[in-house]
Amino acid sequence: MKLSASSAAAISVGASTTLMTGCARQPDNSLGLTFLTKDDADFIEAIAPVVLNKSYPASLSPEAAGERLVKAVDALINTLGEHSKTQLSQLFTLMSSAPLRLAVGAPFTSWPDASAEDVESFLVSWRNSMMGIKNMGYASLCKILSICWYSQPETFALSGYPGLPKKIPTPVS
Repeated sequence: MKLSASSAAAISVGASTTLMTGCARQPDNSLGLTFLTKDDADFIEAIAPVVLNKSYPASLSPEAAGERLVKAVDALINTLGEHSKTQLSQLFTLMSSAPLRLAVGAPFTSWPDASAEDVESFLVSWRNSMMGIKNMGYASLCKILSICWYSQPETFALSGYPGLPKKIPTPVS
């Protein structure tokens, strides 16, 4: 119980402190992103192979898959309401700070250096946590990545979706 309360406090205080101390989030304009930062992109690319498992990177190279997924996540987040954006911003900010990551059970190493085993251990711990906030974080990340990944044309076949309907010209009488 004390550990759960401590973890919840670390998440809340850490994310709030980071946001209030002027550590402004700057989207990665080099990739054409309008919400996600470079650290966010690294985080997404680190967890994608674990969350999406054998369907990632599909027929794309790992670099192309990562870039495509990050852009899709950025685009999806921009369709969300302000409250959801704020929540995701706090989650991504938390995941970009090594001490705060460690406090909530994520790998201390930078995301690009984290092993698949470390990432999987982190995700499983959040999925199985007794803390609702960690469960919500896990579910949100998995849903966002899955929606964005399976909406890519290269992954249609993996999900059993035949693709967009083909327009059949109507005969002129």
